[in-house]
Amino acid sequence: MDKYNQSDLINELVKIFPNFASYWQADIADDEYPSTSLHSVYMSFLPFLGSANPTPKQWRLVAYHLSEAIAAGGDRESAVATCFFEGLGKGAISRILRPLLSKEARAYI
Repeated sequence: MDKYNQSDLINELVKIFPNFASYWQADIADDEYPSTSLHSVYMSFLPFLGSANPTPKQWRLVAYHLSEAIAAGGDRESAVATCFFEGLGKGAISRILRPLLSKEARAYI
C-alpha cells in the first residue's frame, strides 16, 4: 500500500483549484526547511479557500475531498481535523461546506 504524501495532497487540491499551485509555492518560498507534512498544506489551503471564490462544483469537490480524508483516518484525518476544520470557525466557508460534507466529517465542525 502506498503512503499518501504531501505531493499527493497538493496534486488533489490543484486539480480542484489550479491556482493553488502558485499560492502554495509562494507560501513556502521563504521557508529554509519547508515542511513535508499534510498539515502544512491544509494550513495554507484554508486561507487560500477563503479568497478563492469557488464555483458550486469546486465546493462539492472540496467537500468530497475533506470527507474522504476523514474517512481515510491516520495522518489524513488528523491533518484535516486539526489544520482545516479547527481553523474553520463558523464563518461563510463552514456554512457552505457543512451540508456538503459526509456525516463523519460534519462531526468535526
